[in-house]
Amino acid sequence: MNQSANYFTPSNWQSLDTDGLDLGGSGPLVVDVAGATPSKLLVALGKDGNAYLVDRTNLGGIVSNGSAFQGVHHLHVTTVPIIQAAAAYTTNTSTYVTLRGEGDACATGTGDLTTLRISAAAPPRLSSAWCAAGGGGSPIVTTTDGTSDAIVWQIATGGVSRLRGFDGDTGAVVFNGGAAADQMGAVQTFQTAIVARGRIFVAGNNAVYAFTP
Repeated sequence: MNQSANYFTPSNWQSLDTDGLDLGGSGPLVVDVAGATPSKLLVALGKDGNAYLVDRTNLGGIVSNGSAFQGVHHLHVTTVPIIQAAAAYTTNTSTYVTLRGEGDACATGTGDLTTLRISAAAPPRLSSAWCAAGGGGSPIVTTTDGTSDAIVWQIATGGVSRLRGFDGDTGAVVFNGGAAADQMGAVQTFQTAIVARGRIFVAGNNAVYAFTP
């Protein structure tokens, strides 16, 4: 049995572990990209600021950062360690991964919300789609039917404590925190909102907040 098909790690894994820049700051994302070869993918995010796109049917074993592996590759995407919960989503035009991190190769905008596009190609590739100033929380994504009207939501934490929403394809602001009454109390960094029964819920330090369309 080909053991290398069952795991993936960058070839510099030992120095990454020694420097605290390993892959342990974010969970992997399972992504299917129709039209891509391979199409069954896995996205791993490292504290070294790299995003790794892997064929999840053949992970490749120990792979050099400087080379393509299994027809898939990696991209340095943030200037800070990636420590958060990312989200993946597909719209009518593309498949994306959105994450908390200050983009260093953003196609549009700047800020601590970085969104990557996965091409439907052979092999697929990661590229920067857009960045925005969200505010520190880990992002979530909502759609109306699984692909349409995708909105990326991020919580501005700390002293700002507002919920913000961005168009999933372009990064354009669709909700910028609302009126003065919509500001929340203290919300901790890395916080993720929850969607249930048509509302977005945010857990603050001393209260739970519910936003309705």
